[in-house]
Amino acid sequence: METADNIGATFRVLRKERGFTLKEMSEGIISYSYLSKFEKGETQISLQNFIQLARRLNMTVDEILYFSKSKMINNVAFFQKVSMAHSKRDLPVLKNYLHDEQRLFEETNIDYHKYNAIMLAVTIRDIDENFSIEEYDPNVLVDYLLSCYFWSTYEISLFGNVLPIFKKDLLIVLLKETEKRITEYRVLKRNYRELIRSIENACIIFLRRKEVDQAEYLSEFLETITERSYYFEKIRKLFIDSVIKLAQEDFEEGEREARQVIATMAVFDEAFAKNHALELETFLEIYKH
Repeated sequence: METADNIGATFRVLRKERGFTLKEMSEGIISYSYLSKFEKGETQISLQNFIQLARRLNMTVDEILYFSKSKMINNVAFFQKVSMAHSKRDLPVLKNYLHDEQRLFEETNIDYHKYNAIMLAVTIRDIDENFSIEEYDPNVLVDYLLSCYFWSTYEISLFGNVLPIFKKDLLIVLLKETEKRITEYRVLKRNYRELIRSIENACIIFLRRKEVDQAEYLSEFLETITERSYYFEKIRKLFIDSVIKLAQEDFEEGEREARQVIATMAVFDEAFAKNHALELETFLEIYKH
């Protein structure tokens, strides 16, 4: 049996991830002060009240209990590992991750592992066209993302990893939903930049695959949501736009602008600039030869 302090602390993290204040979460269910004490591990809570609170989070009691026992609440590292393996086209690693998520779903019946497995399967398919994804329906991920009232770190990370698997019609649906959530403040400010970076990563992947229309569509969307103070994100978008010019056979202008952007990056972060210099060489190889 989980202790009240473990569950309460987990609940607090999930509540804040989904953008609820103590007042918003407790209203009509329990008192503000009682919920605060529960989150601090100072008191227990009735099952009936816990079920109502879980519903407000758009989660089940089992999911919250599972989160309290696992390290899955720190899921950003998991998605970063997947993204890294994808960029390296490391099929053995991705298949190991897929096997682990399938096993965890079978053991726990927690839907997050099912979503992770689908995401991994379509990522593998992107590298290996012979890999069958018949048992993995990507639309399940779209349905899940559209059903969530609030996108936490998990949903933002999932969104960023699945964007590159969709064609333009589904991209439009997801990005309209994204714009709506940003407008309605259903993406936390600290997750907002992660969302922008996820879309930029998707642009890069589309450009590597020569799917220029999708990359251009995403770049236009980024123009509407990237705040002026987000310097790194704005600089990276300029790099993306220069590569789009390369893809459209404006080689001289595209390469010139890309190298200017990389020089600007070097002023702020030399490693960041070096990574993009290598990326540029890859794109020159793709589009000029």
